[in-house]
Amino acid sequence: MRMRKQWIVLLVMLALLAAGCSQAPKMVRVAGTIVDQHRRPVSNGALVIGSAMAKTSKAGHFTISAPAGDNTAVLLVKGYRPQIVPLTLGEESQTVTITAKLDKTSRRSGSTVDYLLLLDSLHKTDISSGSGFTYLTGAEMKEAALVHAGIVDLETAVQYLSPAAMKRLCELLRIRHIVWIQKDLDKHLQIFSANSGRITSIPFEESRGVRKLAAPLASFQGIPGSEEKPRGIEANLAKEVRAYMEQLYDVTYTGRDIRRIERIAEPVIAVSERPNLQFTFGILETSEYNAYALPGGYIYITRPLLEMLESDDELAAVLAHESAHITHIHAIKSYERQVALTVASIFLAVATGDADSIDFVRIIGNIITEGYSKEQEYDADRTGLRYISRAGYDPEGMVSLLTKLQDLEYRLTGGRRSYSRTHPATHNRIKQVKAELSTIEYYRFLDQYLLSL
Repeated sequence: MRMRKQWIVLLVMLALLAAGCSQAPKMVRVAGTIVDQHRRPVSNGALVIGSAMAKTSKAGHFTISAPAGDNTAVLLVKGYRPQIVPLTLGEESQTVTITAKLDKTSRRSGSTVDYLLLLDSLHKTDISSGSGFTYLTGAEMKEAALVHAGIVDLETAVQYLSPAAMKRLCELLRIRHIVWIQKDLDKHLQIFSANSGRITSIPFEESRGVRKLAAPLASFQGIPGSEEKPRGIEANLAKEVRAYMEQLYDVTYTGRDIRRIERIAEPVIAVSERPNLQFTFGILETSEYNAYALPGGYIYITRPLLEMLESDDELAAVLAHESAHITHIHAIKSYERQVALTVASIFLAVATGDADSIDFVRIIGNIITEGYSKEQEYDADRTGLRYISRAGYDPEGMVSLLTKLQDLEYRLTGGRRSYSRTHPATHNRIKQVKAELSTIEYYRFLDQYLLSL
């Protein structure tokens, strides 16, 4: 028996080693020129292979690195229907000339359906043919999305595209609403309505492993939902936020600067996962450089940080980062993780609804002094970058913001490490954001392409 266990352990270790040593797919360089039927260069196009994209130069030239073995590319030329281009990518670099057909825009055939459901599966939901609305799944719409809109991955695209591009997508695919569930807010339906051009977040119930989605979808009228109210632990924390912050700081809630913050934040929040949540903004009159996101939609920015920001794009980056902490309920997740690991008695109080025994003020204080975890900070950067891009702000504003914060840290500390054990280094945050910019660039081009159709 002992020998058998040793063999099992050895096999598991070998499997893990093999998985860890698996090679990334070999990338092949493809260069070439895109021309029209008259051999004239196409300068307003892009070639997409897998998740890689290359835009054409004024001379129609492009260079792209794609996984060896891919056999299909999508050619997107603004104003014209997507073109599927067969390729044969071996392991050697190659040069190609692609002729763009430049066909007229087309739409999916058939009748208009109420919902495009971009869900993992309908198996564990109560949606059926008798639910009172018409629908198609992502799998059923996959080919149409590629042929008519040039979209390879619908599930990802809906989290990056602007509301205007989403509206055009609905027209091309003949759908009234697009529905998905964001993994960080997995008890809410995200619904984009072509009629209103807005995203609405609607909570749903789950019973015995079955998601109850039919009723909220059947009753949805395509207009923005009512104001979302914080619930549970978040609601209890939200009650304490304002009084706590006003004990620590002089806070400004009105005036020209607040109106500017609200104006810049409005389109950011509108494309977030919680567009119905009422946000409150405050300026902290202090010498500190900081910003805070607190449960219930409270965002505070200090006066020196506000004055350091030179553009709306940089301020949008701050607000998008902080709002991501709130929309992804980072404070609640951190609290629940702490409870599960350290304080069984408080966990019992939460489970039984006896919230009076929980020290919510202390929890808010921990957020102020300790901040969020490294992964939550990275998530807020990635999500904030997505928010500002689809809201129409320059994503380079996030890089500019973080670079200024890094320079500020250096000036204030003389180059010494000043971030906490739980907070990521700013240079690592900059590195991550820059790595995400290629994805942002792809979806911004796709956005412009859809609006040209």
